[in-house]
Amino acid sequence: MRKLLFVPLVAVVWAGIASGAETEKVRRETPIVKAVRKTRPSIVCIKSEKRGTWGKKETAGTGVIVDERGYVVTNCHVIAPERVAVHLYDGTEVPATVFIRDVAHDLAILHIRTEKKLQWLEIGPATDLMVGETVIAIGHPYGYTNTVSTGIVSALDREITMPSGDTLTGIIQITASINPGNSGGPLLNINGELIGINVAMREGAQGIAFALNADMVQKVLSRHLSALKMSGLSHGLACRELVVEEGQERQQVLVNDVTGPAAEAGLKRGDALVQVAGRAVANRFDVERALWDVQPGEKVMVTVLRGGEKMKVPMVLSRDSAADAR
Repeated sequence: MRKLLFVPLVAVVWAGIASGAETEKVRRETPIVKAVRKTRPSIVCIKSEKRGTWGKKETAGTGVIVDERGYVVTNCHVIAPERVAVHLYDGTEVPATVFIRDVAHDLAILHIRTEKKLQWLEIGPATDLMVGETVIAIGHPYGYTNTVSTGIVSALDREITMPSGDTLTGIIQITASINPGNSGGPLLNINGELIGINVAMREGAQGIAFALNADMVQKVLSRHLSALKMSGLSHGLACRELVVEEGQERQQVLVNDVTGPAAEAGLKRGDALVQVAGRAVANRFDVERALWDVQPGEKVMVTVLRGGEKMKVPMVLSRDSAADAR
């Protein structure tokens, strides 16, 4: 009779577990992990101090660095008028100045000054958001700093009415956990792009929270932090964003119209802006902040795609007389 060889079952099972464990180690670094690691240095904790009949009360919220020169965006309702401080990712506290309060959109822009090198967060397009796609929220709920929660986009184009009475439109509804302290923090896609600013939760509800969409956020930033307002310079570019399917970039900035310096430089309607003054541009806000430090009469290079070919166009910016009058 032929003898049968029995392999101990425990050994077989353990070999399978060990093999699975090795595979799992490779797969643990998911796109979500990468997105969180990539964006965390751009996310700050905002602490405000309110004074009332009860004395001083400190409130906490979240903000996002949108430019390395110290500009931070958050919710307007996070900011108290008395004192505002920003805590960087490494724990450093920096005094903040409230630069703009846009109550109608529940957005505020802060400015901080620090010797530390700041990392800004890329604003992605929101026009191609998909119901059901994974989203990531990062904030400081109840003082628990740098808390990450995930969920999905559960609906688009919602309207919500804030306690101020203002109605916010184009809102993203999500299932990621949002709590007090998350306000003003980033809503990210799995590529680590800023697709929204977390703004509110529905009291008593579970799995329902809301975020301002990134397209609206960058339009507000473009208006309040324009080259005209920051440096008094007129460039004459009227632009719009277009989501593209090919290439490394998902969004292009197309020229809609040209006047003044842009027209004199020879820029044309339909040009796709690639770089302005040496800075890559992916939205209108990028165009504006590329020109903050330019001096009147200074020549800057604008790289465009025209007819499928890349070309550089020199543009000389001029001082806006209306800005001088203001």
